[in-house]
Amino acid sequence: MRIKVLLVIISLGFIACKNETPRYPVSFSKKTSLEKTIAINKRLFSEEKAMMEKYMELDSTLSYINSNKGFWYAYRNKEEKGNTPVKGDVVSFEQEIIALDGTILYAKKDLGLRTYVVDKEHIIKGLKEGIKIMKEGEQVKFLFSSFVAYRMNGDNNQIIGSNEPIVSEVHLVKINK
Repeated sequence: MRIKVLLVIISLGFIACKNETPRYPVSFSKKTSLEKTIAINKRLFSEEKAMMEKYMELDSTLSYINSNKGFWYAYRNKEEKGNTPVKGDVVSFEQEIIALDGTILYAKKDLGLRTYVVDKEHIIKGLKEGIKIMKEGEQVKFLFSSFVAYRMNGDNNQIIGSNEPIVSEVHLVKINK
């Protein structure tokens, strides 16, 4: 009896060691969803870039600089002396947000004087990076692509739409170290 039980256990061991053949997908797509998303975002960014370049062409009074971070900017008032804010500084600034067609989305008087702790509070990426290149007293006009502005969600008040590039006029009033 013991020999029979032992033979059954050994034979089960050999059967269990059989090599499994891999299962392949029924249908195989050459492009992954990530690759599709990348292609869509590249197309969207190139469309937004063309819109912003047209805006800059029409606004010939200012000289725009490419930040290489998804936005362009031009100085309305440039200060030669002074420091730019660093992480932890508290800055006070005024801002006006405008659509590329010139429609005022948020007026400066409605937003009021805002404060922000540099790199420690949440604001849109473009403004976060833009404030760090400004000196106290400067006024800068930013052109933000949707990728560094409000992205595909828009803002909470539904005034700024999905994937909408914006113009933001910022006056850096005070830097508190």
